[in-house]
Amino acid sequence: MMDEIPQAQILHTGEQSRKILANRLKKKQLQTKIPYIVSPTRGKLYNPLDFANELAQYYDRLYNLKNDPTLPQPTDRDIEAFLEDISLPRLSTHGSTQLDAPFTDDEIRRAILSLPKHKAPGPDRLSNYYYHKLETLLTPHLTKLFNTIKMSGTLPTEMLEAHVVTLPKPGKPPTQCENLRPISLLNADIKLYAKLWALRLKTHLTELVSIKQAGYVPGRQAGDNTRHFINLINWANTSQQVGTVLALDAKKTFDRLNWEYMKATLLKMGFTTQTLRGIMALYHSPSARIFNSGFISDKFHISNGTRQGCPLSSLLFILCLEPLILHIKQHQGIEGLLTPAGINKIALFANDVLLFLTNPTHSIPNLMELLLQYGRVSYYKNNLKKTQALPIGITANVIQTLKTQHPFDWRKTSLKYLGINLTKSHSLLTRENHIPLTHKLQAQLEEWQNLEI
Repeated sequence: MMDEIPQAQILHTGEQSRKILANRLKKKQLQTKIPYIVSPTRGKLYNPLDFANELAQYYDRLYNLKNDPTLPQPTDRDIEAFLEDISLPRLSTHGSTQLDAPFTDDEIRRAILSLPKHKAPGPDRLSNYYYHKLETLLTPHLTKLFNTIKMSGTLPTEMLEAHVVTLPKPGKPPTQCENLRPISLLNADIKLYAKLWALRLKTHLTELVSIKQAGYVPGRQAGDNTRHFINLINWANTSQQVGTVLALDAKKTFDRLNWEYMKATLLKMGFTTQTLRGIMALYHSPSARIFNSGFISDKFHISNGTRQGCPLSSLLFILCLEPLILHIKQHQGIEGLLTPAGINKIALFANDVLLFLTNPTHSIPNLMELLLQYGRVSYYKNNLKKTQALPIGITANVIQTLKTQHPFDWRKTSLKYLGINLTKSHSLLTRENHIPLTHKLQAQLEEWQNLEI
């Protein structure tokens, strides 16, 4: 151990800072290394190619739920019936016209410049940097290509191929397929095409997305929801209203989204058939292979879910949540908190759904039934055991009854939402959030100070 050096000096002495960084990266590599994968039929698999193909089989099942014999398949009539009971917001005439218009060279240039230069490339091995460097030469050809795709609704299948790499989910055994997070490496040309749609659609999101949604909408952020619910809990305590805060946990919601439901929702929102044809070109016939330690798995096709790494995916996903939000808001049997500003029930950040329900013995069963209806048309599936529930002002007898009926993760003082511990009283916020964070920062500082140089 060298003599102790002031922190500022370490960060400015070149070689020492590189050693510190290398030490920390080495720890990170050890945390993400996966020694083997466990197959339900073949046991432990150490061979990288067997490893890749086992993951490919797992994702083939996940991304082709239409082939699952245990899963009821939605019909067009089922989807129509779910959507016809609500009044979805619709695009304005100006919005429809703008989305329908041909792509321009200026839009292509902006899309190219918006892509980060040094992201890993897709199967074609052409990085974003390639498009940055040759932007002037490529733009006229890309404009012609993307407008052709937009009008026809089809594109070469090789453009929709992807390599999927996996990373372990924190705190879970990395030897199980379901505990690995898939990251899709898409070709840069298809990301550019999706980016064009995303840039256009973002300007109209506030027309189509409820104020209850904070995720991916310009001008909104995660803190809006947490602050809102802290205020709701405070109001419930002040007004002596009782209820339950629920943080839903859905299983792989981005990966499960039903495309027929997505198309029907966009049409109901006023997207023209031409615009829808251009957007659905991204879902014409996608496929992927698992990339693991230099080995490539067999190809598998994809027929549900939004693509990881696609700039448009998150926007399509939040649009598809709007029908669920409207159903919850108008359902008389799902009761929310009465405030001076009206009744409050729900807030979302993409698939992170937070609810405040009063009269929980009636509201929670009605909510669960509605989620089942939504799942029958969209493939949404709620994870009951990981759904967190925080009672506010409810008697012990009622809590016990609720626990026997609903196998949630019932909490006593707080639940976690978007990394924040929402507590049942304002006085607990510091204890549950600021103090643990301070301790964590102090521990990290001590770790840096004790590193061997």
